[in-house]
Amino acid sequence: MKKYLIAHDLGTSSNKASLFSTEGKLIKSHTEPYDVHFFNKNCAEQNPGDWWNAVCAATRKIVEDIDPADVLGISFSSQMQACVVVDREGKALRPAMIWADLRAQSQARQLEERIGFDRMYEINGHRVSASYSLEKLMWIRDNEPETYEKTYKMLLAKDYIICRLTGEFVTDYSEASGTDAFDLRNARWSKEILKAAGIEREKLPRLHASTDAIGVLKKESAEALGLKQTTKVICGGGDGACSALGAGSIENGQMFLSFGTSAWIAGTSDEVFLDKDKTLICFGHVIPGKYMPCGTMQAAGSSYSYIRHTFCKEEEQLAKETGESVYEAMNRLVLDSRRGRLRK
Repeated sequence: MKKYLIAHDLGTSSNKASLFSTEGKLIKSHTEPYDVHFFNKNCAEQNPGDWWNAVCAATRKIVEDIDPADVLGISFSSQMQACVVVDREGKALRPAMIWADLRAQSQARQLEERIGFDRMYEINGHRVSASYSLEKLMWIRDNEPETYEKTYKMLLAKDYIICRLTGEFVTDYSEASGTDAFDLRNARWSKEILKAAGIEREKLPRLHASTDAIGVLKKESAEALGLKQTTKVICGGGDGACSALGAGSIENGQMFLSFGTSAWIAGTSDEVFLDKDKTLICFGHVIPGKYMPCGTMQAAGSSYSYIRHTFCKEEEQLAKETGESVYEAMNRLVLDSRRGRLRK
């Protein structure tokens, strides 16, 4: 009898669920979209409940033709650098501040003044930035003190789902390395950074390797997903580090290029890789003991989407009439333009 594994990717615009056999064959996949709420120029939030509903709907869809008892495990990749604050029951106390939320500029400046640009990069492999989870949590402390006081743990996107599935408050090394609060070389939360930020260590989740089994499904969670309680929940990793694994970048020196809402060139290293100009950043890999140096740009596919909605109304209408992808029509515009023509 066949056995199965489920993988979820909690992206910025949708949850993508895939059912695999234990031999690695893709059996079925399904995508459930959800919204991002942009406001006040630099704020970007999502409802964690929308993530949960998408995970439930997508899971039920891909297991409808199999015996749910045959699903051995479920795991996740997700958008990184989110800030989801929850109470002791795992209930979200406010909308999630996602990676694109940059309102914590003042907190970022404060943190850099206290710890120093060079020291942060040395400990964490990242620069101080309002895009990271720690600075967002500082913003909540400073601007929503009642919410901060009620906060039991700050979680990342996939870890909020894991909490709802198992009742455990955890994250993995790859996600932790995208919070700005992580001691990358020693694989632990940095006391020095947290002291500079004025954030209590107790508000951060327990650390695990991406390959660790966190537990099995709670009864109500299994029912919501259409699975059995025996299904194991694996910690998983951030989407950047998971993309390295998917691209086959698993050995020291192997590199890859990824395009999505954002884009990056990254690779795999046996050691923490920091450059003298501090232009690259470095994450924990989903493979235990390895690292992922990375050069990134925040706007790639999102810029293409902006051009579509702003300048390509005629192409959108034509795509509706012909059934063709509007992006194919946009590609032809580029190729037909003077600068877009390939030169021999």
